[in-house]
Amino acid sequence: MSSEYLTIEGRKISTSQNYAIWVKDLLEKYEPDSIRCFFLANGPEKKDGDFSWREYVHNHNGLLLGAYGNFVNRCLAFIEKYCDGAVPDGADDPDVNTRIDSLFISVGTQIEKGAFKDAIAEIFDFVREANKFFDTERPWITRNTDKTACDHTLYQCVQIIANLAVLLSPFLTFSFEKVLGWLNISGRWRYVSAYVTERQP
Repeated sequence: MSSEYLTIEGRKISTSQNYAIWVKDLLEKYEPDSIRCFFLANGPEKKDGDFSWREYVHNHNGLLLGAYGNFVNRCLAFIEKYCDGAVPDGADDPDVNTRIDSLFISVGTQIEKGAFKDAIAEIFDFVREANKFFDTERPWITRNTDKTACDHTLYQCVQIIANLAVLLSPFLTFSFEKVLGWLNISGRWRYVSAYVTERQP
């Protein structure tokens, strides 16, 4: 598998002129997962790509922190604060489960084809849906008005978090282990074929 060329801020990379992206400099400020995810999501797969510090920071703050990190944090922090850190009993939402199952198949197919940009884009579309699900269900209100509904919401959100961790494991390796550690579970994703995936979060 190969790709096109990568430039920096519109200029050709030149190590002899010290115009390059030095990994050690990136690692001093950012986590490896953040760096890996950015280059996979914005890399030069089918046409030349460009590295921009502004885009990198936007990607880090917008996608990883603002979307994914925000969803994980708001759900688990809510459970820690109002449920004594224990995931409440609840029922699966069939629509959400169907969406997750189809996502594993679709993302697995994209990864197999080397279409990492498309795979990451699909996952983060679902991350945005997950945040919307949390907002729509409003557990901060139902915890006082309908505890059963609140429990179902939090239970489903934890299932989403576990599956997102597995889905993102090829791209966010260290975060994957961290999230599963928080949930005290183990998970793996074995790709079987272009049409079937097995997930065990």
